[in-house]
Amino acid sequence: MRVVLAVLCALLSAPALALDPARSLDQYGLDSFQSKDGLPQNSVQAITETPDGYLWLGTQEGLVRFDGQRFAVFDRTNTPAFANNHVTALLPSPAGLWVGTFGGDLVEWRGRPSTVGAVPLRPQAGAILALARDRDGRLWIATTSGLFLKTGERVERYGTAEGLPSDQIRALLADLDGTLWVGTSRGLVRLRDGKTSTTTERDGLPGDDVQALARGPDGALWAGTSKGLGRHDDKGWHAFRTRDGLVHDSVRMLHVDPQGTLWIGTAGGLTRLRDGAFTSLTMRDGLTSDSLATLYTDREGSLWIGTDGGGLSRLKESKAASYGLRQGLSNELVYTVAGARDGGLWVGTYGGDIDRLRDGRLTPLLRGERLGATRVRALLESRAGELWIGTDLALHRYARGRVDTFGAGHGLPAAPVRVIHEDGQGTVWVGTDGGGLLRVEGARLVPDTRPGLPSNQVRAILEDARGGFWVGTYAGLAVLRDGRYEVYTTAHGLSHDYVRSLHESGDGTLWIGTYGGGLTRLRDGRFTAITSRDGLFSDVVFRILEDASGDLWMSCNKGVFRVKRAELEEFAAGTRTRIHSEVLDEADGMSSRECSGGSPGGWRTADGRMWFPTVQGVVAIDPSRLPRNPAAPPVVLERMSADNEEVDLMAPARLRPRRQRLEFAYTALSFVAPERIRYRYRLEGFDRDWVEAGLGHQAVYTRLPPGSYRFRVVAANADGAWNESGAVYSFELLPSFYETPWFWALAALAVALLAGGLHAWRIRRLRRHEETLQQRIQEAVAQIKVLSGLLPICAACKNVRDDRGYWNRIEVYIREHSEAEFTHGLCPACLRKLYPEFAERVLAAAEESSG
Repeated sequence: MRVVLAVLCALLSAPALALDPARSLDQYGLDSFQSKDGLPQNSVQAITETPDGYLWLGTQEGLVRFDGQRFAVFDRTNTPAFANNHVTALLPSPAGLWVGTFGGDLVEWRGRPSTVGAVPLRPQAGAILALARDRDGRLWIATTSGLFLKTGERVERYGTAEGLPSDQIRALLADLDGTLWVGTSRGLVRLRDGKTSTTTERDGLPGDDVQALARGPDGALWAGTSKGLGRHDDKGWHAFRTRDGLVHDSVRMLHVDPQGTLWIGTAGGLTRLRDGAFTSLTMRDGLTSDSLATLYTDREGSLWIGTDGGGLSRLKESKAASYGLRQGLSNELVYTVAGARDGGLWVGTYGGDIDRLRDGRLTPLLRGERLGATRVRALLESRAGELWIGTDLALHRYARGRVDTFGAGHGLPAAPVRVIHEDGQGTVWVGTDGGGLLRVEGARLVPDTRPGLPSNQVRAILEDARGGFWVGTYAGLAVLRDGRYEVYTTAHGLSHDYVRSLHESGDGTLWIGTYGGGLTRLRDGRFTAITSRDGLFSDVVFRILEDASGDLWMSCNKGVFRVKRAELEEFAAGTRTRIHSEVLDEADGMSSRECSGGSPGGWRTADGRMWFPTVQGVVAIDPSRLPRNPAAPPVVLERMSADNEEVDLMAPARLRPRRQRLEFAYTALSFVAPERIRYRYRLEGFDRDWVEAGLGHQAVYTRLPPGSYRFRVVAANADGAWNESGAVYSFELLPSFYETPWFWALAALAVALLAGGLHAWRIRRLRRHEETLQQRIQEAVAQIKVLSGLLPICAACKNVRDDRGYWNRIEVYIREHSEAEFTHGLCPACLRKLYPEFAERVLAAAEESSG
């Protein structure tokens, strides 16, 4: 429940957004989604958005939920509530979503599908074509078999018997004053307080078959019919048809966006009415189908277009406007663009075609055949009004309808022309790919003979505000000083020796774009290298442009990116360790992110717009009018699982013990560049701080200890608008029985009892041991033999008298009163006395053996 409340709060606080009506239709981003992208079928007949932020689509093969990247399909195979897959009408309900089908079924989606139950509309109702809720919250249902009113569990039917001119109900509009407008096949009906009145062609309605209704911001009532568009105000009805600017007379859908713009869906395309002017968009302009079925503006201001057979299209605010074949470009493979003196733009293509772009209109100037049908690599309009054109084969000058060619016979080496520059004196310089640097003198090209140029592969030329002449080559950067070139390379601090572009800021800072080394800043003789390791989006820089704020815009193979000038200066000063690049690509309106590296590889026109050549046309970016999406995306926790078992998110969970792995799947609902949504999450009770998840959609935790937790996830859209409330879910991870307090209390008691028993047993054991020891000591003491005091001994035979008065030999007495034992032998004196004949030999042998 808290997840839903967080989403609702985010939606209610979001501003009402819509497409900028000041832009032309071709300046909006236009994309489409079809069955190859995940739609079950390519006819989208209903679109709405629910409070949780999901976009819902009604198709002939089921109900579809879209989160910006993934389509989830609900049909009879996975949703038993649907008796019919053909969804024709959608309307948010207080509990979720009302779904009407072609078979007349009304289904209410409440987080999960459930039927209306006791109040079926069938068999009375035919196909449900529209749904509306009046000011009292009652549900009105338009069908091919009459009008139905659902109040609680009660359903009433209105048909011809109740005053309607037809049972074929096409459209509904509920006014705040309680009036219900009903579009039928035979006129427009006003239903108020049970009374009806009908308006037809006789009363000024363009046609009787009323297919769409809308209320304008000025209070006017709009009615779309099969014969045109009608507007009713205090002066009556006024009709609009193709002769007035409609793209087709059959108006099938009307939609008023939050800016008050009227969008008109017809059988022949889309028409916009703003400030009395009609403009249209058809398949010729990129729509996937001219047969439109429904229109809807989402919370971010994008206009969704459901078509018959063409899938789903969308118009959205884009940061870049692309000009291609549909806008009149001769060839979409554009290599270079250069400014014209009248404020327009010259466009050079891979096929040799040159077009002129002015005031949003493209007109051809030269066809490729006149230039040898080869790539236009460089363009320059001189101060004299001559257009200089560099190709793979030659240098051309176009003036007053005439083309003059400079080739090998005019001094041009056999090398492509890569850059053309006019200096302060009006001299035209030409840099080639292998032929070095040349200047135009009359009808000839003269090589630059000043010494020191590091390479004949010249890619960029710039004359700075002080008159310094800079040349970028594929062997370093050269500047002309005192008649010779002074060279700077990586050894001097240049980030790479392949110099591709040069730009000087107003304060004299020189910016050097390289092919492989990113960007280098040169100021007061000091080089600062800025590469992808430092946050630069690309190490390839085709072109550097500066906007009115001083920020740098650069092009590369992967898109266009901007870096704040302040960040670059802080990085150079050492007070910042990393810069941020804001990237533009297809998600921002570019037909292709791949820019081209011609000369110039971009241009800033007098109105401040930046123009870049790409492999699919020319891209225009207005830094002063970059649309920002302020709508923080609703965040939805889609799924939680515990050891692969799904958890019901509709209520707080109490999870069984010993869960090894918890997974959280989440998403944020922003349909503008959803691939750039950033996330961070935190498990309160476990994580100390937020976890930066980047673009990830999943969080995983393993072996969490028991306890109460709260999972939070927040998200930011592509423009950095954070939804800090995010999605929140609380759960409890229950402990195992041995992790509970009562278990530990019992365990402590058991340990205490065990310790007491062990102590008592030990005391008893010690006492028994002590008794045994004492007994052994007494026995041992009783057996101890001690010799002490005076011993009576015979002076002659040496016998000793014992305690009982008996005389014993001395060795017997000692053995009985001690632990000593005896061995017998002869001492030397006795040996000599008793055995004189052997004594000396025995004693000598004994002495010899002991020695």
